[in-house]
Amino acid sequence: MRKGMVSGFLALVVLAGCATAPRGTVVSVPGGSYRYISVLELSQMLKAKDFFLVNVHVPYQGELPGTDAFISYKDTTARLGDYPRDKSAMIVVYCMTNHMSGIAAGDLVAAGYTNVYLVDGGMKAWRKAGYTLKDRTVTD
Repeated sequence: MRKGMVSGFLALVVLAGCATAPRGTVVSVPGGSYRYISVLELSQMLKAKDFFLVNVHVPYQGELPGTDAFISYKDTTARLGDYPRDKSAMIVVYCMTNHMSGIAAGDLVAAGYTNVYLVDGGMKAWRKAGYTLKDRTVTD
């Protein structure tokens, strides 16, 4: 009984540490893993941007400030040439929620990228937190 309580306590300590860990939950996928980050973390990271930010949502419905590219989640593998050549470069992907960005993140990890992050809740969470989206408009 006592051994079980100690094990349970240690597990609780580990989980508590993970709950407050920067750049959130680790998701294991074939070839490695990616991590979730919150919109608050992303907002802070954008102040000293040193990563490649990709909107993978289709159809296009706006973007987060600082977005470097719009690459459909369906085209991730086919368009690896549009991502940084350095497989250790930090890449942050997002979509409207998490579905499409989860697929893209998994494809990037399978392609050998080792520093991949997913914005938890995507554009919906960004707006819910009070931030605004940008919209690319074409002017002639």
